[in-house]
Amino acid sequence: MQTRSLGSSPGLVKIRSVPLVQRRVVELCTAHEGRFRDLLDAADVMSEGQVSIEDGALVYHGTTSVLLLRRSHGGLLPDPDPDPDLDVDALAIVLRGDPHLRLRALRIAHREATARAGSPLGSARADLRVDAGALGVIISIEMSAPLRRPLVAAVGAR
Repeated sequence: MQTRSLGSSPGLVKIRSVPLVQRRVVELCTAHEGRFRDLLDAADVMSEGQVSIEDGALVYHGTTSVLLLRRSHGGLLPDPDPDPDLDVDALAIVLRGDPHLRLRALRIAHREATARAGSPLGSARADLRVDAGALGVIISIEMSAPLRRPLVAAVGAR
């Protein structure tokens, strides 16, 4: 029978008392679907990317930027407001955490990538970042995805 040395485990510790009540305050917020859908529909979208050959397959790599501009810059986001909930930094935080809005932005990026690649895409990998800036909120999506069309068909089509 083996015995453990005293330094091999953290050991037992007695606690003095367990609290009767533990309190936690959580702030919850949600984006209103219709308003943010309108913002994304009116957003400036810029994309860059290209198709390259990797391990004998065609793969698209690119970036799409979705710019949600303030009203003073031609967009629909409110200009600086004394209400902290309408601050661009606060709106960027809401956008970062709302899965529905992130999905909408990913769909925009996928549509842009498909158009730039000139072919339907396979399963995509994407990295989404949301930043507040002087002009508004910038959503940047970096995407890579294999093309569904085989390399032979792509080379023959050129």
